[in-house]
Amino acid sequence: MTEKTEKETIDWMETFVLGEYYQTAYAILMKIDEIVRAYSAADGQPNSWDALIKRQEAFSRDIGRLVLRAVQMNLDADTVDGQYKAGCFPKYAGEPGFSHLLYNIPRKVFLREPED
Repeated sequence: MTEKTEKETIDWMETFVLGEYYQTAYAILMKIDEIVRAYSAADGQPNSWDALIKRQEAFSRDIGRLVLRAVQMNLDADTVDGQYKAGCFPKYAGEPGFSHLLYNIPRKVFLREPED
């Protein structure tokens, strides 16, 4: 294993605060944005793509942890038997997923036109 500096390993209280609430799409998106901003500013201001890439392994680890926590917090969701409104895919309680959080969110809201 290669030696890592403190800047590359971030993990401040297991990515900022343990046990955060991830039961809305907004909460998940805001935490992803917070992680992106923290890693891209780790070399100091201004934020940069290079700072993010420099810590890609630690960044990927922390994004992975966030997704795992969000899935765990939503294990009880059941879109098939009517506990929650349907999301993108059917889901029974105990199955991994959290697409039910996207129910009723517009699917095409662009802040700018796609480039393709």
